[in-house]
Amino acid sequence: MICPDTDLSLELYEKCLLSRSCPYTVLGRELGRNLGLFAVSAWAKHHQVRDAFSRLVFFTRKPLANKELIDKDQSVGEAVLADGKSKQGSFAGLFYWAAFLQGPHAESALVFWSEEPYSKSDQRCLARLSRNLTALLNLIILQDLPAQSRVARELASTQFIQKQLMPPLNGSVAENSLSYRTLPAHELGGDYLDILNYKDGSLGLTVADAMGKGVPGAFIMLIARTIFRFLAQENMPPHTVFSALNNQFIKEVSGVATFVTQFYGIYNPHTRQVVYANAGHVAPLIFRYQEGKAAVLPGRGIALGGKTGACYESYTVELKQGDILVIFSDGLQEAQNSRGQQFGVERIAAAVNKYKEYDAEGICDGLINAVLKHCPKP
Repeated sequence: MICPDTDLSLELYEKCLLSRSCPYTVLGRELGRNLGLFAVSAWAKHHQVRDAFSRLVFFTRKPLANKELIDKDQSVGEAVLADGKSKQGSFAGLFYWAAFLQGPHAESALVFWSEEPYSKSDQRCLARLSRNLTALLNLIILQDLPAQSRVARELASTQFIQKQLMPPLNGSVAENSLSYRTLPAHELGGDYLDILNYKDGSLGLTVADAMGKGVPGAFIMLIARTIFRFLAQENMPPHTVFSALNNQFIKEVSGVATFVTQFYGIYNPHTRQVVYANAGHVAPLIFRYQEGKAAVLPGRGIALGGKTGACYESYTVELKQGDILVIFSDGLQEAQNSRGQQFGVERIAAAVNKYKEYDAEGICDGLINAVLKHCPKP
């Protein structure tokens, strides 16, 4: 890595403030080129918008072969802003060093991605450069406050729309002691759940998770939800729905490297059987009340969008008196505490066992309470 000097800081001030281009784009491009980095991102948390993190720019010198780098960059940037500390590490063969910048009007972060490990000298140079750029980032953020307010309003509107898409709990749903909770980790989420009431009294239950977070994840999920709703309205077998959904989803997002994992089951209250299929989603848990034990449901096919013509299989499980079926997204079991320990399937099972005498509402509340105790927000 090329060690920056004071002249680079002054040059960046001039280019960012005088250029007609977006200052965030100029900052990312010039940092990446001058330092010989693979990628650079800048993040901000404004003091007027509580717990709101914004990625100002993500510049790469080369095309991304691994789209998960964008998600990792987001988790690093948000972690730096949340903890107020610089961080370093590696991911997918790349190395990152992230600086926390404390300004008078906004807290910001710079994440530097390199194809080579950072030496102690590199880290000292980046720390010095980051300190020199603190005032610049604050100035750019202050100039862009009207745009930030507009984005905040648009995010709030989109959040409202997402909440409106959540299924109501009424009629036959309530009679079968069914409930759900959502706890988004970001302003917008790529997770989705739905409950379908069929004419024969059976219930369609689905939980899905789109690749990516924020606006991209929410957009992909909306596409998948629309197709699923159209296909599932005829109460077809789950594996048939997934086969058709997979092929149509690939057509709709052609050219975009993305996928969706989804679980879909049809519960018959008369036979107490659930016929289900799993498209790469985290396996649900079934808690057997009489035995006091939990087990994961077998069967897991390829994620939607992974392969044209993919085949899926339907399975059947019977729910006996008192049994509890828990369908969730990976965010629940992967929730980490300050020591990096995931909440995990065992803790999910333990929480269900603890609250097994409660109704569905109480079990959901118990699970949320357990995961928040495991990884409390700062």
